[in-house]
Amino acid sequence: MVAVVIFSMIAMYVFVPIARAAITDAKDLITDSDRSATATHTITFTTSVDLVATDYMEITFAPEFANENVANLTCPGTMTEGVAGDVITCTAAGGVASGTQQVTITNVTNPNAAGPYTITIVTKNSGGTELEDGTDVKVYIIDDVVVTATVLSTLTFSISGLGNAVDVNGVQTTEDNSATTTALEFGDLSTTASSTVGQQLSVATNATDGFTVTVQQDYNMLSAGGADIDAFQDGTPPPGALQPWAAPTPVIDTENTYGHLGITSEDSTISGSDPFGTALYDGFDGTTALAVMYHNGPADGATAGAGVTQVAYTIEISVMQEAGDYTNTLTYICTPQF
Repeated sequence: MVAVVIFSMIAMYVFVPIARAAITDAKDLITDSDRSATATHTITFTTSVDLVATDYMEITFAPEFANENVANLTCPGTMTEGVAGDVITCTAAGGVASGTQQVTITNVTNPNAAGPYTITIVTKNSGGTELEDGTDVKVYIIDDVVVTATVLSTLTFSISGLGNAVDVNGVQTTEDNSATTTALEFGDLSTTASSTVGQQLSVATNATDGFTVTVQQDYNMLSAGGADIDAFQDGTPPPGALQPWAAPTPVIDTENTYGHLGITSEDSTISGSDPFGTALYDGFDGTTALAVMYHNGPADGATAGAGVTQVAYTIEISVMQEAGDYTNTLTYICTPQF
């Protein structure tokens, strides 16, 4: 029976078929499969025959690929790189043992149309005769998948009053139960000591570049008779560096020396610096909003120096401050930077 099979094969093929060596385990790792993208191809395969000098590996890209350049080609070992159109070659300078091979080429332009494309791998001798059966690998070019998501912006700004004997930036509050979310009550002012009330500011936001909190007054503290308590110091806010608190020194017929109101904040990161230092004060000029809190990223509404800070307001009058009930309005503005 064996003899019959052999003779039958000879009759069919005119020769006895012999199994031929072949390239196996071929794959192409491509860094970007998007249409028309520029990608790196790392082509790995296993050869079954040893190469001698002038034998070469030949890798042929589908003609839809472009920009195969010898300068971007890396062959195994000391093999010589070559590119002609869509065909790249790696030529042996000496013996190259069979086994796993890796060829890399960068900056290849993908086809413009989506679909499967073939890359053929063979080994040949200097005469162009195949040394072993070649193989094909497939790469699939397809549009990238665009992933989108939206994170909604959030902002919570809250104000609460501070009690008595609370340290705010090195200054002690002096009035108990006088500060709330919407009111600062100094009560009866003394001509021999300053009075201080405070508030806590909290900000929670997911703003990328953080936020700034400012405060401004609509006018100096006014009485029904038209007298005012001026801004620290003597009606003129510090023009440069802020100043420690100073009591007013009254000059007769110079009403802006009779009393003044100032503000300090314990936030040390305002404008990337620490303008309020320790117990330094600023005053309202009637038009400029004063920055009293700042952070350059998202805030949790609880972390000191980032999501929460305290501010204090101090008034001190002299014996020449006009009698009356004084009032004004403060406006806080929290501005996030998304």
